[in-house]
Amino acid sequence: MPSIAEVYDYVVGVDTHAKTHEYVIVSAVTGAVIAGPEKFPATSVGHAKAISWAQSQAAGGVILAAVEGVGSYGRTLSDRLGDAGIATTDTRPSSKKVRRGKGKTDGLDAIRAARSVLELDTTELGEPRRGRVRDDLQVLLISRGQKTKMKTSLINALNAIVRTQGLLPDTRRRLTLTQIRSLADGSLTRITDAVLSPIIVTEVTDLAASVIALTAELAANYRRINDTVQAWRPDLLEVVGVGPVTAARILCAWSHQGRFANDGHFASLAGISPIPIGSGERFAHRLNYGGDRQLNAAIHTIVLTRRRVDEETKIYLAKRTADGKSSRAINRLLKRHVIRQIFRLLENGPQPATDTPTTIEAPAAA
Repeated sequence: MPSIAEVYDYVVGVDTHAKTHEYVIVSAVTGAVIAGPEKFPATSVGHAKAISWAQSQAAGGVILAAVEGVGSYGRTLSDRLGDAGIATTDTRPSSKKVRRGKGKTDGLDAIRAARSVLELDTTELGEPRRGRVRDDLQVLLISRGQKTKMKTSLINALNAIVRTQGLLPDTRRRLTLTQIRSLADGSLTRITDAVLSPIIVTEVTDLAASVIALTAELAANYRRINDTVQAWRPDLLEVVGVGPVTAARILCAWSHQGRFANDGHFASLAGISPIPIGSGERFAHRLNYGGDRQLNAAIHTIVLTRRRVDEETKIYLAKRTADGKSSRAINRLLKRHVIRQIFRLLENGPQPATDTPTTIEAPAAA
């Protein structure tokens, strides 16, 4: 695979913020700082000036932009770089371990962003996510997450009030939706004969009504997610264990064909690629605790579902358990199989059926 230095002459590192972005240009061969740090406003005019500055400093050389926060503060800049014909890759902020003893400024972060890609080959560059439908799903998932948190918080508050005020005959279990509806209609009675205060009645009624309203909003949100996934990649919903929300999380991470060089890179993003550990004569693999945790959660949900309902997975589970594998090790193997299967589907479309049942493949290192 070609290295960065074989394809590009310069790497522009960008540390993004809400009001300004910091830019540094380094040599793709040596990593030496060629120009910068330079700060430009995070506006359309600022982006245009920054791109013009980078092109003038590169003097006709081929540029790669390594941008932190492409999915947030750097989103608009990424689009402008693409319009200017400059290849862009997404980079993660450096860890505290890397920064220890070296300090942290916007300029240093921009240098680290640029140098973080120098040891990669071109197939390992992370393309920015893109696509209008993908953006729609991302917004729907963000909205769903916030509404779910709000609903949980309100139910917790109701639970606390019910327990302290004795509004239901049995407060040992969490409130059901039917019970919450009974609280929302305003006809509250205490177990004891004591009269409820108007303040308690009003607040409990309002809280319960808010939970009911959020429940309806989440149901509408679910339908919109389902309709969007059906319109984009209905084949993903045919995979065992994949529902609309899980599919939406996967599609938001995958984004578009060609973004990942192979299933190993996709697995690495999901935090599913096996990590080798060991010393001396001991050697093993463990789960990867990094990567996109939303994508990881989606794959974990699929595995849990398959362990319950999929016969092929149950057979595999029994076989691996008999071989002495732990539950964590089996989950790692199943996740690697699932991520490979989904990646192939997304990249190549539905595969033709075979005469023999499919088997779960042994995982390969990313």
